[in-house]
Amino acid sequence: MDTMIKPLSLTDFVAMIETVPGFSFARFSDGGFFCMQGRKGQNCDGVVYTQEQASALLGAIRDPNITHGLTSIAVRAANAKEWLAAMQLHVEWYDADVMQKASDSGELLPFIECLRRRKSLVVGPSHLARLGGFPIVERVECHPTQAFEEVDQLELEIAYRIKRSKIDTVLFSCGQGASPTLVSRMHSLYPEIVFLDVGSLWDPYVGVLSRSGHKRLGYPGFIRLDWKNFDMDVAAW
Repeated sequence: MDTMIKPLSLTDFVAMIETVPGFSFARFSDGGFFCMQGRKGQNCDGVVYTQEQASALLGAIRDPNITHGLTSIAVRAANAKEWLAAMQLHVEWYDADVMQKASDSGELLPFIECLRRRKSLVVGPSHLARLGGFPIVERVECHPTQAFEEVDQLELEIAYRIKRSKIDTVLFSCGQGASPTLVSRMHSLYPEIVFLDVGSLWDPYVGVLSRSGHKRLGYPGFIRLDWKNFDMDVAAW
């Protein structure tokens, strides 16, 4: 059976957040697939592939209660479709690049406006402390490359912040292993809350060009998109 990726517009993505109770979205990219395929070494961010991480990612793929996103680079670079078919992992996949495409084209504002109606917790590395543009009620910092090793502690910290501030949305930027794992684990604990793996979406707006696409456009390029994507001066954060 061929692995199909359902197209996903930003409008539909926002509608899912606003209308599907406890909508939770996990992204699976090339690094995660390389890890599950048993590759040695590390991804472009310096995240080391481990068997424990591979097992956790497989568990998240098999979780029927979350929505699964597959990136185009996973299909191209990691032969994700072929591997999924060989493993008989038949999952309903959606386009995981929906947020990044909207950001790059200056069409992210509907997602930002959606977040402005919610109470968000941002989980990610220290450079995201600069992130603004929507109400961030709580923040949890994770290691930039070893967040998977912190998953148990992060789960406890996230649970505490959810209860303390009545959070309804959690945004993960914790890397290839930790983010999908936490989406799955936290959704099982709080099925009424929205958990979103947003990947490196925020990085270029805080001056961190962590992906090749970011580098092509450059920080000035993303700053020029600020009024389209945030309806505000991002450089003033």
